[in-house]
Amino acid sequence: MKGASPYYNRTRRSASLPGALMRRGRVLALPLYAALRRSDLAREGFDHSGSFRFADHIYRGQPSGRGSFGRWLDARLLALPAVRSFRSRFEAARDELAAFLSERAVHGGSLDVLSAPCGIPRELAEGYRAFRASGQRLEAQVRFHGLDLDPIALEEAARFASANALSPFVTHQGDIFDSSVYPEGADFITCTGLAEFLDDEQLSRLYRVFFERLRPGGLFVTSGMRGRPISDYLLRLAELTVHYRTAGDLEALARKHAFSRIETRVDPLGIQSILVARK
Repeated sequence: MKGASPYYNRTRRSASLPGALMRRGRVLALPLYAALRRSDLAREGFDHSGSFRFADHIYRGQPSGRGSFGRWLDARLLALPAVRSFRSRFEAARDELAAFLSERAVHGGSLDVLSAPCGIPRELAEGYRAFRASGQRLEAQVRFHGLDLDPIALEEAARFASANALSPFVTHQGDIFDSSVYPEGADFITCTGLAEFLDDEQLSRLYRVFFERLRPGGLFVTSGMRGRPISDYLLRLAELTVHYRTAGDLEALARKHAFSRIETRVDPLGIQSILVARK
């Protein structure tokens, strides 16, 4: 997991996490920190808190690390309830896209599908793959889009899209709150993993941008999460500041906008909430 980007570390305050632990008198946490760095997942979280590579490592679900201990530890972290729940938001976006394409892409016309912020758009690739595997005939012209502030993320997204037959794939660089950087219109928008880093006012404003960019009948899929003691401890260790929300919290924010239908559900572990809204 190489390639640090200036667009990472939105919430991290300390240049050195070990130094911060020392200053706070948390000396006993240093051996745990050192051990956790053998895991690729933990190291990415510590070094580039909240990065797209951190999320994609969970979505792929393939343990890796430094040596056999690192791989073993990585597997244990991936098996944590909060991490398995984290992956469920990717699965929800993937499944909603496959269902949306089954509903709309079999009738001709054109469709624009957007991931924002996209990171590595695995949910688009696997959702599209699931639709094609269903045997239904693709009649619509589908264009895929990735929007991200980070140019490195967009470069990796474009390579990933090319390698996974996600074509055409159009990248858009810019602030997710700036509607001018979006495609002209979108029929499906997925945004998972960002809500935790926004306060209620910011999240409601983002929902408004998505509502405005969606075409009539378009679908919006997003997520939120509740806290768990172990995952919350690790997030705080990495200086990741998050906002926890229930399904009801997400729905209340979405109902400030004129979506025609809003549905929410909670994953089997009771941690990750999914909101699906139609314009």
